[in-house]
Amino acid sequence: MSLNLDDVDRKILRELQEDGRASFRDISSRIDISTPTVSARVQAMVDVGLIKGYTVTLDSEMLGQVSVALLIDAKPADLDKVAERIKDDELVRQIYVLSDSRILCMISFYNQMKYQRFLEGLAQIPEIVKMDNSMVLRSAKESQRAALTDEAGLLIRCYYCGHVIKDEGVKIKLDGKYHYLCCSVCEKLYREKYEKLKKSAAAGVPAVRSSPEAATAKTSHEHSH
Repeated sequence: MSLNLDDVDRKILRELQEDGRASFRDISSRIDISTPTVSARVQAMVDVGLIKGYTVTLDSEMLGQVSVALLIDAKPADLDKVAERIKDDELVRQIYVLSDSRILCMISFYNQMKYQRFLEGLAQIPEIVKMDNSMVLRSAKESQRAALTDEAGLLIRCYYCGHVIKDEGVKIKLDGKYHYLCCSVCEKLYREKYEKLKKSAAAGVPAVRSSPEAATAKTSHEHSH
């Protein structure tokens, strides 16, 4: 796979969206592409972060859960801080930061008391200005947020500086995994940072995050293993 999607990638992704349990052999027979090609393309899309994982979609109503759509108002500068405070709560299923200084959360729970305690905890977050919630009565449609169309492309961010890669960029392979950089300068710096982090990990010494770039490089290194 290059830094963009082609027809083969799209065919594979459609098969996986239709049946996430399908084997590479099954997919190859359906789209008339060799099994090794399917395997390599899927691995490349995993490496770049397009495929985030494989999961099972459960029916929350059959599980007896109550779902609530919660809208949280906060100042624009505080939105990410609020999202960070609530993202690890077991009741929170999705979080969307909106352009109008609000956060949309989808909450699912069995126990009303747990939900009440969750709301009480939100009331203690000083950055939250206002909250509104509505119970979900039924689901008219539930689909993955990513819509795969023929026009769909890739927006890949440089593993070092975080900027969107334009044109071809630079693709390197380290320890069997591909890493994507926007230019030769970032490639050089990333390789240096990668080796330092690798040596630190081997020695059991925590790497020091001295800059945002270091944090970006460390995150990319962790995701590639």
